[in-house]
Amino acid sequence: MARRTDETDSFTSVVRGPGPVLSATQPGSSRSPQGARRGDKPGHGDGTYPPGATPSRNDPAATERFGWGAANVDPGYTTSVEPLRPTAPEVVLLRTRPHARRLTLSVLVLFATVTAFGYFGGRFPEEWQNWTALAVACALVFFVTLLPFLAWLGHRYTVTTRRIIARRGILVRQRQDVYLARVTDVRLRRTPLQAAFASGDVRVVAGPDLTLVLRDVPSARLVADLLGDLTEHPTPPSHLPLQ
Repeated sequence: MARRTDETDSFTSVVRGPGPVLSATQPGSSRSPQGARRGDKPGHGDGTYPPGATPSRNDPAATERFGWGAANVDPGYTTSVEPLRPTAPEVVLLRTRPHARRLTLSVLVLFATVTAFGYFGGRFPEEWQNWTALAVACALVFFVTLLPFLAWLGHRYTVTTRRIIARRGILVRQRQDVYLARVTDVRLRRTPLQAAFASGDVRVVAGPDLTLVLRDVPSARLVADLLGDLTEHPTPPSHLPLQ
């Protein structure tokens, strides 16, 4: 550590502020590092920098000395993001399920089971036979009537101004979205039985590996026409009512 050699230098360094810090072994050094106030960095505040030091653009003294203006100061990174273009809200045009004709067998089984159990229930000579008849009736109602009805409720198709949404499943739900901008072809296929009930299968082709089939939808011709118009026009046709 360099020792203090001149009391005048120490007093001057305190009055005038911290000057450049010079090493004790550097030639021509007449000031001691002890003369600077503790915590001050060399070269800040007076525009004087030690040899080999690089001035900073954030230093006001360096800005004034070297003529750096506010336009030359690095503004740093920016976080501004351009807002997205406003888009039209998505409107639901159609909500439908497969034709309720598929529940005909379930309803017939329900009527037959209730009628048979009401007639034979409790008339067997053994008690275990009566309990067995009740268990069989409950199983038929649960597996043949209740489960198909819940599956029919969980199978739903939704058509909006942007996409087609197909949902299915009871416990494990499955969902498939097809955007109208990707649809290339809409086809309608009907069997004689479906034609009698004005239903059918609408096939929506959205690429070589993506085909969505709306199975046994009621008013299949209207649904196919709606999807065809939505594919050709970016907005819903005015002659089709919104639902």
